[in-house]
Order: sequence, then C-alpha cells, then structure tokens
Amino acid sequence: EERAAAEPTLEERAAAGAPPPLVEPPAPDGVADLWRTASEPTEPAPLPISDAPAATAPDVALPPSPDESAPPPPSTGVAHGFDDLLSGSPNPDPQPPGPAWTAGEPNPFTEPAIDAATGDRRPFGEGVERDEAVDPSDSIFGAPPAPVSVNTAGVAVAPGYVLVESSPISVPTPANVAAPTVLVAPTISPAEPVGLEPTPVEQRVGRAARLFWLWFAVNSSIAAIVFGAIIFALGVSLRQAVVATLAGVALSFLPLGLGTLAGKRSGQPTMVISRATFGVVGNILPSLIALFSRLFWAAALLWVLGAGTADILTGAKLTDGFTAGQLTIIAMVIGFVIAVVLAYFGYALIATVQLVISVISGIAIAGFIGLTFQYVNFATALSTPDGPWILVISGAVLVFSFVGLAWANSSSDVARYQRPGSSGAASMLWATFGVALPSFVLIAYGALLAASNATLAANIAGDPLDSLGRLLPVWYPGPLLAATALSLLSGVVLAIYSGGFALQATGLRLRRSLSTLIVGVLILLIAIILANALTDFSQLFRDFATTVAVPVAAWAGIFGAEIMIRKRRFDSHSLLNRGGVYADVRWGNLVALVVISAVGYGFLSATMPGLTWEGYLLTAIGVPIHSQLATSDFGVLLALALGLLVPLIIGHSGIRAQEKATRVPE
Repeated sequence: EERAAAEPTLEERAAAGAPPPLVEPPAPDGVADLWRTASEPTEPAPLPISDAPAATAPDVALPPSPDESAPPPPSTGVAHGFDDLLSGSPNPDPQPPGPAWTAGEPNPFTEPAIDAATGDRRPFGEGVERDEAVDPSDSIFGAPPAPVSVNTAGVAVAPGYVLVESSPISVPTPANVAAPTVLVAPTISPAEPVGLEPTPVEQRVGRAARLFWLWFAVNSSIAAIVFGAIIFALGVSLRQAVVATLAGVALSFLPLGLGTLAGKRSGQPTMVISRATFGVVGNILPSLIALFSRLFWAAALLWVLGAGTADILTGAKLTDGFTAGQLTIIAMVIGFVIAVVLAYFGYALIATVQLVISVISGIAIAGFIGLTFQYVNFATALSTPDGPWILVISGAVLVFSFVGLAWANSSSDVARYQRPGSSGAASMLWATFGVALPSFVLIAYGALLAASNATLAANIAGDPLDSLGRLLPVWYPGPLLAATALSLLSGVVLAIYSGGFALQATGLRLRRSLSTLIVGVLILLIAIILANALTDFSQLFRDFATTVAVPVAAWAGIFGAEIMIRKRRFDSHSLLNRGGVYADVRWGNLVALVVISAVGYGFLSATMPGLTWEGYLLTAIGVPIHSQLATSDFGVLLALALGLLVPLIIGHSGIRAQEKATRVPE
C-alpha cells in the first residue's frame, strides 16, 4: 500500500512528461486459465463434465472467418524467387493456391484428405483430385477464379498460403473438436520428391510466364540455325523455307498447348494423364513410345553438343593435343554429368537454371546474328527460284517433328507446377510462344544464311558448326560455345527429367530419382553410339526425326482431341490405381494408335540403312519411293490428322462415361 501510494498517478506522470507505465493486457474471454506467466505454475483447469451427448459438448471459441474482401497478407515464401526475378518485383502478387471448392468437401489437391464430418483421414487417393468440372480459369476464354478459396473447415485461406494440420501440445481438446490449424508459406524442396502423384498445391506456385523461359531455353540453340540450312537444302526458295518454318511452328502449338493445359489441370506428368485416354494398363505402349522419344532426342542433342564443342575448339585451335573424337566424348560426358545432376534435383533447380540459360543463350545468339549478318545477301537469297511446293510440306513436317513433336511428351511435365488458379489460356500461350519464337527466328535465319551463299550452304550441310564458327571473329569461340552448349544442355536436362516420368509410367515401381538416373545412363550410351555411327547431321534430323515422330504424332492427335472434348477434371486416384474411373484398356484408342502409326510409316521415305522399309504403302499405290511426294514425309501429318479424328468419331461416349463416374463428397 505504501508503494502504491508513492507511485504517481497517470495525470501526474503526464504532467511531468513521463510515459505511462506498462500494463499487462487482460486475458481474452474464455481462455483466462491459459493466460498465465511462467512464475505461476498453476495446473490447467479440468474440463467441465457434462452428461449431455457428444453433439452438445461445450463449444470451443474459433477465430472468426476473415473477410474475403480484405487484402491478403503478403507472401513470404522463398518459392517465389524465380518469379520475382521474372517480374522484377520483390513482392509479386500472389495467386490463389487452388480453385475454390465447397465448404465441407476435401481439398482436391492435398493428400491425404480429411473427412469434414468425422475428422478422420481418408485412404490414399480419396478426395485427392476429383473428376470435377473444369474451372473457368482452365478454359481458353474463361474468367479467373475468385481471389480467396475456402478450406474444409470453412475458414478463408489467403492466397499464397496453404492450410496444414497442427497437433495440440499441452491444451486438452474435446474429442469432437478438430485440431487447430496454422497457415504456412509454401516452399519448394531443392530435391523434387514428387513422382507420378499430383503436385502438392503448396508447391504449385509457377506463373504462366515461367513456361516461356522454360521452353525458350530449350529452343534457343544455334543448332536451329543449322536446321534452317537443312530446310533450304531440300530445294526450296527462301520464301518457301520461311513458309515451311512458319507452318511447322504453327502446327507445334497443338500438342504443346493442349499438353500444357492438361498438366496445369491435373498437376501430373504427361504420360500419367495419358492413362485416361488409353487405359491404366493400355497406356504402357504410349509410355514406351514416349520413353524411346526422350532417349532419342536427348542422345541426339548430347551428340550435337559434343560434336559442336569439338568443332568449335578445333577451329579455334584450343584442342590441347586431343583429337576431335576425344573432345566429342569428353564434352558429352561433361554435359551428361551436369544434365543428370540438374534432372535429379528436379523442377525447382531446373526452373532457375533455365532462366539463366535463356538469358545467356539469348545474348549469345543475338551476338551471333549481329556478327554474321554481314554475310547475308538479300539479292542473292531472293533470287533463288521456287522449288516444287510439295517440298514445303516436307519442310513443315521436319520443323513440326523438330519443334512440336520432339517435346509433346514433356509438355505437362513442366506445366504441373503452374498455380491452379491461374489462367489455362495464358499457360498455353506462354508455353507455345516460348517454343515458337526462338525456333522460328533461328530456323528462318539459318535458311537466310544458306540462301545468301551457295558455298556456305554446302559447308553447313557437311560440317555445320565448324562452318558457322569460321564466320566469326577469333575472339568469339567462347560466346559461340555458350550459345551452342547451354541450350543443347537445357534440352538434354528436360529430356532426362521427362524420360524419368515416362519410365515410371510404364508401370515400373521406381523412385523418380532412380528412374532419372537410369534414363540418363541409357541416353549417354545411345549418344556414344551415335557419335561413332553418324557423321551427317541431316540424316539425324530428317530420317531419324520423322521415324520417331510418326507414333508420337498419332498419340498427340488422340490425346489432344480428348483434352478438347473433356469437360471435367481428371481423377488422380484412378490415374494411379487400377479399378477406378478409368478402364484398364481403352481398346478403341489403343488399336487406333497402332494402326495409325503403321499407316504413317507407309507414307514416309528414308535412305538410312535400317529404315529403308518405310514407304511400303507408297510403293503399293505406285508412287516411286524417291519422288517428291514420297520424300515430303507427309505420313507424319497424316498420323496427326487421323489421331485427331478418332476421339471425335468414337471417343465421346467413353469420355462421358468417365465423367459420369464422378465421386461426390460423403
């Protein structure tokens, strides 16, 4: 009492200019027994005992639902670093973690799900991702979703955050009250643990613009300039070469765009989503086709990387006593090690590295064009007369095989980390433009260089990278090597990464990391074989590319047509397990894939040993195998067109039956 009397009043302290004393705030209502300090070791009050049924147990005060119109808290997740670099904004505007779902229904993207009625965990797959109606954001002309989604407890979740379960520590909780929840910022692990299952929603933080840089890095290689010279060497004029390039790039929009949309919807790899089209077991054949395609293209790119590096170093007299063959093998092994490490750690590291590669390759390619533009002679290039227009089809087929079909099996693999609430149309456009822009510019520029000088065109056809290197100043081997190797390495990384998913999709029970290593080793072995067996780039990019492209085109047509027909989301549990919504085998599509591939091979032509059997239908109808029609390789386009027609004619009933098998919340 004496001490209290000696203390000045608030008015006296205010008059003296002193701050008011600190006063401990009162405890919130309902939890006064928990608002204690460490100096008060009081036992927690026992829960009241009631004879009332469990349904009338004492209520526990829950925090009020935040106002959906209130601005969301800023995102602090480190997973946005890549997108921050793209946008130049330190605090990018976060997107919703997923499409809105009904209160009481399990979050379709989290695993395992929680039953809202009982509080029990559902078995694996139940409520993972239902065969729900496609969000407006996933339709090409749809509106974006609401800015806030609702979780199973009816509590609003701010964009960029995810609701996770938290166990009580020391506070007793009634049996009928759900455990408290906390919001955590999403992060992406440096080593990707996700395999064939849907990508967790907290890891789906990619913006649509990210897809542009992912694909730009893969397609901004100087090898595309060589490919342009190969197109011109078919016997076409410059304008015909440009038209063929434009047509081939435009055709590439179809498989890449639709595959991107499917991956964005499902959050799963391409060849897992393909099970809805061909059956859980029947999809083994398309998965093997995709695996072979990944092995071929990665090995081809790895070989070009090694041979190109050896040519550049030899031309710059930087061999240090090694032969060209030895330098090729050394460069391939180094590229293989780097590519396998990046593919092993997975998407988060790949996405960051691809941005760096895109910037470096873009600068190096711009420098290459600037330094070699002096060799462009428009008068000579435009004076080349037109060739038969049937050869334009051949050029378009080669570009389509090199650009669109080479990566059709990988489109969903990089789109599965897109934000669920982002626009599906935006994802499609960013991905396809990332592929089309560098491909068109570089292929067309290669055709322009070849058309400007007949000697240069012949040299590029025989020894492409060395011939291009001789056009540059002596100080440019370093940038030229970066422009050549980095983008080729980017393609090898993506092919290994995607090939691991294709190997898993065949049914082998392997971890993603192990399947990636197996695919990487196989690619290195095939690349070494190519380095010792081939010396002609044109044979690789023509005969081999079109041979691989035929079954991929048939698959892309059937798969893409079904994506356009579907109105509901995929059932992720049924994609991973037999006995669900999707049949073991969808015989109509599977038989069509085999028959269409056989028809496509019948209208190809090849001169390489081992491939001369192609074109058997051409000879059967009396078309000479070396005629211009035969060498146009229109069998690839025929396979794509027939594949598109199959679901449109016989697939509607099967797709609608799958969509009617939608499981509803309990």
